[in-house]
Amino acid sequence: MVLKNKFYNIDFNKNINITDNNNNLISKIDETLKNFPGLKILNDEKLLEESINTANNFSKNKKHFLVFGTGGSNLGAKAIIDGLQKNNITIDFFDNIDPVRFQNKINNLDLTKLGFIIISKSGSTPETLSQYLSLIEIFDQKNMKDLLFNNSLIITEDKASPLTNIANKNNIHMINHSKDIGGRYSIFSNVGMIPAVIAGLNVKEIHAGALEQINNTNSEDFIKIARFFKFQNIIKDLSSSVVMTYSDSLLYFGKWYLQLWAESIGKDQKGITPIHSVGTTDQHSQLQLYLDGPRDKFFTFITTDHADKGFKLNNEIIKENNIDYLFNKKMGDLMEAEQRATVDTFVQNKIPCREIYLSTIDEYSIGKLLAFSIQETIATCLYFEVNPFNQPAVEQGKILTKKYLV
Repeated sequence: MVLKNKFYNIDFNKNINITDNNNNLISKIDETLKNFPGLKILNDEKLLEESINTANNFSKNKKHFLVFGTGGSNLGAKAIIDGLQKNNITIDFFDNIDPVRFQNKINNLDLTKLGFIIISKSGSTPETLSQYLSLIEIFDQKNMKDLLFNNSLIITEDKASPLTNIANKNNIHMINHSKDIGGRYSIFSNVGMIPAVIAGLNVKEIHAGALEQINNTNSEDFIKIARFFKFQNIIKDLSSSVVMTYSDSLLYFGKWYLQLWAESIGKDQKGITPIHSVGTTDQHSQLQLYLDGPRDKFFTFITTDHADKGFKLNNEIIKENNIDYLFNKKMGDLMEAEQRATVDTFVQNKIPCREIYLSTIDEYSIGKLLAFSIQETIATCLYFEVNPFNQPAVEQGKILTKKYLV
């Protein structure tokens, strides 16, 4: 069964005729998704087995790993692992270069007992290079560079780059990052799967869920929302898309989705700004704006079953304080009621929204959710007539960064 979207307060019929070549566009979307390497990789069982074997061999006799990468090189794996990890392995992700936090974290680790995973598609990402070069300097000062190199795994494109040069010169285990899959779309490749295997996840189930989604989806399921986004954007009624997740297991899915959406669709002065909110936390900071502010947002609520889960609440104190609505309840019952109440409040206030319900949050359902998000993002980009796969605007900042360092 594929993911189901339950829509509220949307009249799709009035959003139909937004382009003269709609049938051609739908065919283009279908063809693009069919041939997209980031989804075609789901059919490559051999490559998945290689990722599993690499992860298992690299993780032998190790209990703690540091993963260095930025953007899609890190967020995808975190989206999968966060909340789903099945073992006691410690995996620390470093995706920023705040020098104080980085130094404090590294100084408090026993670096002799770690595994290091370095991920950069280009092999020249400045942030990732600076992280690894810092470690090389630390180990060099202790005359232990060989220990670092022997416990490092590099994932990068098979081409000349600073990272491949470092790997080749020092006999570091290196595997190829697909040249046809950008970082934000690399979640189903070795970039996402190797850390997931180390975390004890069943990556075959992740792929199976994603495959079910892409093989059994009627294109209308995501094309109609792409057309809705385009129509509402044209008439200036929609500027932001808010994804509100009601499970801490989806916290980094939200962060991954922000990059996926923003970097794919925000081009040529076009686009819809993605926002991630966390239920129930952000009900106490953002809901006022969402309900009573500008009606320029579309809302997606990703919910799951919380009823009768978690710790039971103390009935004695509940009785003493007349908190009757919590009598005989568990924490999950409150979470369940709040997510239901929030969705119903938006529906009753005539705010366009949808609910994506996950009966369970596991590898299979996460695989489906990730694949659906990619499908919808690419379809929406093509309706906006922008390239889903490049990110030309960020290059200027990279050029200036290097200029300022010289």
